[in-house]
Amino acid sequence: MAEQGNRLIFFWGRECPHCAKLHPTVTEVHELLIKDGGQGITELEVWHSDENAKTMRSFATVLKKACGGSLGVPALYNERTQKALCGMNTTKDQIIKWAKE
Repeated sequence: MAEQGNRLIFFWGRECPHCAKLHPTVTEVHELLIKDGGQGITELEVWHSDENAKTMRSFATVLKKACGGSLGVPALYNERTQKALCGMNTTKDQIIKWAKE
């Protein structure tokens, strides 16, 4: 697992149908990144973890911009580049590009 400050993070909610739709794609990219010798994607469930929700809120400015003005899930945040992706329609290629920037 990557150390804090250099993580690729997938913020999600356990009962979120949009998160459930994106989760297999995130898992696939995670496995590809690990296979290529890179770091994987850290998953932080935010609906049932105050600590994970606090972490998500710490990146609120960037996440809100990516998510159309609100702080929602599913969302991905790259701590190294400070870039985010948001929404269930995020593609595998977009996630790979975001992860490797």
